[in-house]
Amino acid sequence: MKTSYLPVSALLIIHLLASPALFASTPQNCTQLSQQTFDGIRIVTTETVTDRADLPAFCAVRGTIEPTIGFEMRLPLEGWNGKLFQSGCGGYCGSVMADKPGWSNSINGALQKGYAAITTDAGHEGGLGEAAWALNNPQAVALYAHESIPLTDDAAQQLLMAFYGSEPQRNYFGGCSNGGRMAAMAAQRYPERFDGIFAGGSVLNLSQNGGIYGSWVVQSNTTSAGQRIITAENFAARLPLLEAQVLAQCDGSDGEVDGRISQPRACSIDLEQLPKCADAVAGEERGACFSDAERGVLQRWYQGPRDAAGQQLYPGIPPGSERFWLVWFLDPPGQIAPGNALGGNYARYLGFTEEVPAGYSAMDFDFEKDPERLEAKGQLLNATNPDLTAFRDADGKLLMWHGWQDPLVLPDQSVAYYQNLEATMGGEKAVQDFARLFMIPGQGHCWELSSDLPEHIDPLSV
Repeated sequence: MKTSYLPVSALLIIHLLASPALFASTPQNCTQLSQQTFDGIRIVTTETVTDRADLPAFCAVRGTIEPTIGFEMRLPLEGWNGKLFQSGCGGYCGSVMADKPGWSNSINGALQKGYAAITTDAGHEGGLGEAAWALNNPQAVALYAHESIPLTDDAAQQLLMAFYGSEPQRNYFGGCSNGGRMAAMAAQRYPERFDGIFAGGSVLNLSQNGGIYGSWVVQSNTTSAGQRIITAENFAARLPLLEAQVLAQCDGSDGEVDGRISQPRACSIDLEQLPKCADAVAGEERGACFSDAERGVLQRWYQGPRDAAGQQLYPGIPPGSERFWLVWFLDPPGQIAPGNALGGNYARYLGFTEEVPAGYSAMDFDFEKDPERLEAKGQLLNATNPDLTAFRDADGKLLMWHGWQDPLVLPDQSVAYYQNLEATMGGEKAVQDFARLFMIPGQGHCWELSSDLPEHIDPLSV
């Protein structure tokens, strides 16, 4: 059973007034699940959890979904609202993060609202920025790409039936970053499975964002001797100065000066206005100026990847994202920043159909030849198909959102996808009947927010 599109306020009222007991059946004992046989599921442990102050009492089911998908499902012991929620996973996945904090690729927010919820490692083990698991492992790559989504849904449906004796009245998928890519995949490849899908900060064009853009960010900030030019240690103190200059130049790009950059692509930053170290007053702190090498990094980052002929291959870092660079791109002492690891590992392990030499890194990416080499694997990994006819006809609803100041997963790809969706599906009005995109000024990657913005957005509340 599906619902027609309603304004957010109406959906919120329905959500608040719906009684969880209207759908819930009496659950069986949690331990009994481990004594049952399921198709394609190996249960390792079950646990009744009643001592979490932040969560309602639930049954935790942990195990493996064939062939190799690690999972945890949480089933409310009381007040199940009759709904199922599957979460995507971030980065290159690799971990079952049932207690991931916040709202990005996490399930506890859904559990708090009475949902039965499930999360997985997408079929392999490894850190969020690690991709060595993909080497010579096409099954793992296919599971990560999208095949884990229906397998997880099938398993969750079985466990719901066994525990509550009932199928879900509603079925949802949500995620951010790679989880947002998985959400878009759910709409594109499995259009009849989910009633509602929310896709945030989605790396829809993973091959270009990871391979082209990720390699560009690393190469632009690395000397021929292999040293980073700007790092957390030498640049953090000057980020506020850079941010203030960017805000001064770009705040009014949308026609209104309001302390935030709402149209970052309408502004071209003039780096000549940054104080130059050569012009610094004698005795002035080093932190108050920018060297030629540092300004060169900034120019390349804002400009974005280009080939030798000057052709733009992918967008650049959006103005206003500077405060988030510390998280993603400025290496701390003795470490590699997460964004640098993600970009460096994409081409090496996931990007090409042919194996690359041992030791290949983002520094080896060839902007003349390699973009074309990314296309074959992109057919599997990218979620860029704008034909959602089957999803629309199944009465599915898609909510997309992206932060305008996201420096890791560039917001341009969400805008481009939604524009392609409108062009393919009959125009703006036709698309808004089943899909919406919200662009959020001041927001970085997923739930990174500027201090003056709300703490979080809660998609499950609508």
